[in-house]
Amino acid sequence: MISRSIQRTVLASVVFTASLFAQASPNVRILLPERPRFLEGQLVDLVLEVRNAKSVTNLSVTAGGVDLTAKFGAPAAASLDCNTAPAVVLRANLQSFPAGTIDVKVSLQADGATVTDTRNVLVRPFNVTPNRNIVLFIGDAMGTAYRDAARLVGRSIVDDSGKNSFRDGFFDNLLEMDKMPVSGMSMTYGTDSVVPDSANTGTAWATGNKSFLNAVNVLPDGTDCAWRFTGLQNAATQPFMLDNPRVENLWQYLKRRFGYRTGIVTTAAVTDATPAVEGAYSGFRQTRLEIARQYRENPMLNGRPAFDVILGGGTDPFTAAGRPDGRNLIGEFQSLGYRYVTSASELKGISDGRGLIGLFKGSARPAPSSNGIATGDVNMDVAYDKLGLQRPASEPLVNFAGYTDQPMLDQMTAKAIEVLTGYYSLFLPPQPFILMVEAASIDKQSHPNQAAGQVWDTLEFDKAIGVARKWAAARPTKDTLIVVTADHDQSMSIIGVSNTPDTEYFDRTKTQKVSLTTPAGDQGFTVYGDSYSNVRAGLPFINASTDASNNTGVAGQPGTFKPTVSASDPGSSTYSTYTGVPAYKLDAKSGYPLNAGAGTRRLAVGYRTGDHTGSSVPITAEGPGALLFTGYMDQTDIFFKMATALSTDTTDIDKMVDTLTNSAGRFPTSIGK
Repeated sequence: MISRSIQRTVLASVVFTASLFAQASPNVRILLPERPRFLEGQLVDLVLEVRNAKSVTNLSVTAGGVDLTAKFGAPAAASLDCNTAPAVVLRANLQSFPAGTIDVKVSLQADGATVTDTRNVLVRPFNVTPNRNIVLFIGDAMGTAYRDAARLVGRSIVDDSGKNSFRDGFFDNLLEMDKMPVSGMSMTYGTDSVVPDSANTGTAWATGNKSFLNAVNVLPDGTDCAWRFTGLQNAATQPFMLDNPRVENLWQYLKRRFGYRTGIVTTAAVTDATPAVEGAYSGFRQTRLEIARQYRENPMLNGRPAFDVILGGGTDPFTAAGRPDGRNLIGEFQSLGYRYVTSASELKGISDGRGLIGLFKGSARPAPSSNGIATGDVNMDVAYDKLGLQRPASEPLVNFAGYTDQPMLDQMTAKAIEVLTGYYSLFLPPQPFILMVEAASIDKQSHPNQAAGQVWDTLEFDKAIGVARKWAAARPTKDTLIVVTADHDQSMSIIGVSNTPDTEYFDRTKTQKVSLTTPAGDQGFTVYGDSYSNVRAGLPFINASTDASNNTGVAGQPGTFKPTVSASDPGSSTYSTYTGVPAYKLDAKSGYPLNAGAGTRRLAVGYRTGDHTGSSVPITAEGPGALLFTGYMDQTDIFFKMATALSTDTTDIDKMVDTLTNSAGRFPTSIGK
């Protein structure tokens, strides 16, 4: 009789051997998601990967009963999954489907064996409503706490009489994004992580389909192993970053099919991930040189430019010196009739609807990066620095590097709208537009936990939203949908109010070194006097609210001076506390709160990490179709909701919003709206 242990060993051997044979059997895979969703006529690369086979014959591909076989090119041998097994790839680039539920079916002979695969594809109808516009605002990393922080700083203004505009827990005036009548929440998960980045989140709302970290409007494929997670992101592996199946984004879709004018505005380099998802297609967001090229000659538009308006930072990949191929993309845009500006003063002088490219910061000596796929790209400086405000002790001093005349985000937004709507032709009626506006440094300042730079960037963003809202409200046809959301969240929390005096808050010479020795290695950080206003991820924070803590010692966080408190005025404590409210003076000239001066009570915040989180993010909307954006939704739904607002008569739901917002007291209205 065979023992149980021998039986288990034999069984395991049989299963292992069977799995080897299973792996060696030919199979075919359609490179579409498990739940693919498209718009009618939206372009997508149909790619078939055949593994464990050298030859393919008798190919048959149908979509909803329509034969697509002739659309596919000849089978090409490929190296998939970074192994030596034989494989073949077949492509039918830039295909589309009619509206309906479409069954995509594939059958072929792989080395003589019949293999099949199917996908069920949902395709939504689209018939554009004339002259309806979209302005999509993306606050990069602007989760709920980030909006709250901007509100508390920007709307806690003390006037000359000492009256605070934030009293008894109410604001006299909410943020522009708060005043929008419809709100919801968006889940931001990617295909390979609950914590996403700006590329795969942007892919979700730009194309309606999810993808992997760093992906710009493409789906995963079998050659990703050649560059993902290997550190081999360079010119040699770039072909594997550019062979992924592409999914057309809404900007190209509307321009290609319906003549929409398109634009991007950002405070980042214009080839960064969030602007890239409106105009490029790549498996790796750092292929900046290729992204810039696709802006000039877009693959979905037969080589025509992706945008009518491009405003932001990042001159380098558009210059001949910054590119290995030596192409002067700025000059190429100019040869097509685009104006090129490099300062706020020049931007102000633009007064017609011809194409416009404005790049407001770059390297002194542009040059390609050593990896051959990027360049030394440069973001615009943040609002806090452009306003000339003094940085807290722990945040770096500004370096404009000669770019001292950069426009604010609201100026760029106003000019983009003016240009997009200012094009007139004897042969064409006024063209509708779709515009994305990004406040990039909410994210870029949050990564190093720089609260001052981050909060004022959110306030700059809100002013840009106000520009669009005012412009749309003045339109007699009420034809513009405005959507405000974030691509993902970061880890900042609001922890109270700090009364740290200016003498400590700005003092860079007074520091406290903290070091830790752990099994993972030694760690250290420097504490400045502003630590009571900004508790960074590296700072241990001793819980003052409960004894159920593993921490010991004095409650609070390390500092450079002893906290003070007054028994008669608990709100005057220099330690972040539940007691008290923020208080800032307003700079009448700029319209921004000042971050210094007698009587300033700063908002105190804390960070858990220096990176993104997987939390859902808020979304607010106004204009035709706004009610579609209520409730919890997936980020891919934003794409389809924007498309629906453009292609559907939304009169009924728009009346519901109007009834709620113009009820003359019949329904409750939030104070400050």
